[in-house]
Amino acid sequence: MQDRSRPAAYIRAGRGDADLARHREAVAEGARQRGWPRPTLYIEKPADVDRGRAPALARLESAIEVSRHDALLITDPGAAAGQATHLMGLLYRCTRNGVSVGFLLPAAPQSDVMSLRPAARPEVPSALPFPVRRREAWGALTRARIGALTELFPDWRIWLDERGWHARRRETVYLQGLEPGVPAFSVHAETSTELAKQLYGQQAADRNASERRSAG
Repeated sequence: MQDRSRPAAYIRAGRGDADLARHREAVAEGARQRGWPRPTLYIEKPADVDRGRAPALARLESAIEVSRHDALLITDPGAAAGQATHLMGLLYRCTRNGVSVGFLLPAAPQSDVMSLRPAARPEVPSALPFPVRRREAWGALTRARIGALTELFPDWRIWLDERGWHARRRETVYLQGLEPGVPAFSVHAETSTELAKQLYGQQAADRNASERRSAG
């Protein structure tokens, strides 16, 4: 995974010091696996969540907008399942600003682990080392990323499947370029952030091609 030097982490833990500690441990392990420095923590207090408020989320969104962070780890279990709709605005900002996003699942409490039957599935690892890749859920968060990319690149049709992220020009008569730096009909990537980079590169290739035609 590409180097990131200014990571952040958004924690929306339940009540109790033990639950918060599990989320912190998941963030530390997730950053270690990726080779990132210790992330800046944005922790939502349970009392604020109960009141329908999210001041930590608002601070994080503002920080993303001014490019204070280049990577983000999220420990909300609903995010990995595509159900945390309150994060759609944050994911939109991350896509627009080229911020890599990784989802983490804190380890289950010891009492829950001990109560599992022997035939139950093994406990999910504390950190999932994928930045929204092929295992990404088909939920609201995925649709938010697709919508954000489509708004940034309206001339491209963008979608996600089991093989990764894809974009194809809406102009069907466009010929596929086979050389680096030449405009292409379709591009592909493993993450939404990498796809955005390729599409920005295509915009530059289009400008260069237009300039060459004008000069010729």
